[in-house]
Amino acid sequence: MRVFKVPFDIKREEKIFGGYLSLRQVIYLILAASSLIILITALPTPIKMILIGIVAIFFLLCAFFKIKDQNFDKFFFYALKYLFRDKKFIYERSNL
Repeated sequence: MRVFKVPFDIKREEKIFGGYLSLRQVIYLILAASSLIILITALPTPIKMILIGIVAIFFLLCAFFKIKDQNFDKFFFYALKYLFRDKKFIYERSNL
């Protein structure tokens, strides 16, 4: 029996939905739609429009935007991790 190597591209996500969207992108779009439905409440119209705009832009950025070949959601969470972690580094000399 012959064995053939199958090429596998690990740098790109697999497009599952219609050949255009990956699972990560579909999850972010579902989160955007559900949060926008939740935001349609009895809030005043200007506040509602601002919140809907912020949420929609954030989830669309997470689904489709890349910064230097890194998805925006990973970039955003790495930035938050950097902002809130302890930045105090103490040099300790090793005795070798």
